[in-house]
Amino acid sequence: MDALTLTRTTDLDAPAGVVWDAVCTPAAFRTVTRGLVRYPPVARRADTWREGETVSGWLWLFGVLPFGRHTIRVARIDPAQFTLTSDEHGGLVRSWVHDIVLEPLDTDRTRYTDRVRIDAGWATLPVTAFAWLFYKVRQTRWRRLASTLHTSSVDDGIV
Repeated sequence: MDALTLTRTTDLDAPAGVVWDAVCTPAAFRTVTRGLVRYPPVARRADTWREGETVSGWLWLFGVLPFGRHTIRVARIDPAQFTLTSDEHGGLVRSWVHDIVLEPLDTDRTRYTDRVRIDAGWATLPVTAFAWLFYKVRQTRWRRLASTLHTSSVDDGIV
C-alpha cells in the first residue's frame, strides 16, 4: 500500500508564540502522548528540541506494549512559520513524517494542525487508523494544555 496522509486541526485558547514554545519541548510531547505511547529517550529531557537532532530507542504503545525501536529526527524547526517537522521510522513504520503547524487566529487563539504522512507497507492502513486516534487524543490534550499555557509556562513544570 502507498503512504497515506492524515491531517487533524484544532483551535487552541492560547497565543501562537506561547503554544510554539510548548511545541518545541519534549515535556509537552510527554504530556500530550501520556498513556498512548511511552518513549524513554525523552522521558527526562527538560531542554528544547534542536533542528537536526536524532533520538532513538524503544517505543511502547499504551506504555506497555513494545512496538520496536523508533527513531525521531527533528528535520525542521521554523519559528517564523511556526512549523516543526519530524522524520521518524521504526517497528512496522518505514516513514512517519509529522508536521506541526501553528497559525495565529488572533492575539489569544491559535489554529494547531498535525499533518502526518505514514508509510508502513502492508500495515499502512491499520497504522494510520491508530494515528487517527492518537492525534485525536493528542489534540484534546493540547486544548487542555493550552488553557494553562497563558497563565504558566512549560518551564514551570505544568507539562
